[in-house]
Amino acid sequence: MMRIETLFAASLTLLLAVDATAQGRGRRGQRPGGPTPPAATPEAKPAEATDKKPKAYTAIVGGDVYLGTGQRLTGATVLIADDKIDAVGHNLTLPEGTTVIDAKGKTVSPGFVCVLGNGMGAPRNGPFADAVNPFDPEIKQGLAAGITTFLAGSTGSSATPSGSNAVVKLAYGDVKGMVLKEDAVVGMSATLSLADRDRFADTVKKAKEYLKALEDFPKQKAADANAKEPPMPAGADKIVAVLRGQATLWLSLSGSGFNPFGGGRRGAARTSDVDAIRQGLEIAAMLGRGVVFQKPTSAWLVPDEIAATGSMVILSPRDRLPADPAAPDTTGSNLASAAILGKAGVPVAVTCPVGMFGGAGVGTGGILGQDLNTPHVDAAFAVRGGLDNRKALRTITLDAAKLLGVDSRVGSLEAGKDADVLILDGDPLHYATFVTTALVNGKVVYEKAKEPLYRHIAR
Repeated sequence: MMRIETLFAASLTLLLAVDATAQGRGRRGQRPGGPTPPAATPEAKPAEATDKKPKAYTAIVGGDVYLGTGQRLTGATVLIADDKIDAVGHNLTLPEGTTVIDAKGKTVSPGFVCVLGNGMGAPRNGPFADAVNPFDPEIKQGLAAGITTFLAGSTGSSATPSGSNAVVKLAYGDVKGMVLKEDAVVGMSATLSLADRDRFADTVKKAKEYLKALEDFPKQKAADANAKEPPMPAGADKIVAVLRGQATLWLSLSGSGFNPFGGGRRGAARTSDVDAIRQGLEIAAMLGRGVVFQKPTSAWLVPDEIAATGSMVILSPRDRLPADPAAPDTTGSNLASAAILGKAGVPVAVTCPVGMFGGAGVGTGGILGQDLNTPHVDAAFAVRGGLDNRKALRTITLDAAKLLGVDSRVGSLEAGKDADVLILDGDPLHYATFVTTALVNGKVVYEKAKEPLYRHIAR
């Protein structure tokens, strides 16, 4: 009993002491009339690790690896950390718990990049991120053909840059992983009237002045707190995006545009478009950066001029435009166009030709009836025209990604890039080759043995 009373008394004394101390500090913990105590320093939170450890590793082991850059490694390993490529090479140390995919006797390649397509889970118009369908059956068909990335939508072909498009990935079942970049491309006509050309040149000038003013604005703001940020010039937003490297400018030489749902040059074939190409090169000179020519007929006649501006070209090697009998050596299409441009250092991407019923982009229509099954055929036609086989692979991988402005993310098997990888049972460009496994963003999204499309076909 004595012990309980003693404890009670001690507790009461302690409570009174705490209460008296609090009253002496005033209502907000301050002593009446006394100085305000310094604010308590919050406990510093430990800095988050800048490089979080990957949650999962996957290794594709033993295959002949085509890097997409023109190089090939025999019997190499592609190590994937989560959704990125961690390393590519021989004798790699695999972290504990790595999922191993055996690729011995097979080839490994970057996923194919199509510069224009339709369907495969993508809507026709933006905003694309809100309307993609990650469970569209066409996605599996595209993956079976090796497609992992394509440009959906359309580019403009008027006197000013326009377009609504997105770079879409075939990330089956993952809506967040599908849209890589919206409005990656803007388009316009290369052939402008004198008035339109003057207006375009004036807008480019204003866009450059705007970017210079933005660059100088921090100094201006430091000198004058009331200074206001310079406004975007009217109608210059697309050009500013191109100058900033946020979008690539595609030029239509025919004025019909490059529309995935029809159009093209049927019935309006030109035996020579050198003049239109040179007008496009003037646009590149105004911008001070390269442009992309959409299916030029005569690019093979001026490869060095195109290379000098850092411009790029989209070709359809299967297109056949007869030469003018009066000038057969300087007119018409040339199967060797990709090889000639490649030798001059011009990045080239290939796509399918336009059919009678549309099919200007890779999809379930087109001149072969199902161009979605054959994206590699156009690259193989470039080989037929003299382009080196490994460089031809670039026309549907790294160089195609450059034309879309996403080569920092996709198009080659290099450390830090997205893990979009194909495992194939033969040369990537051989007509008899099948994709056995496809990974997008590090996830296995297609296996030939588990899908009804081609599992019944064995070689």
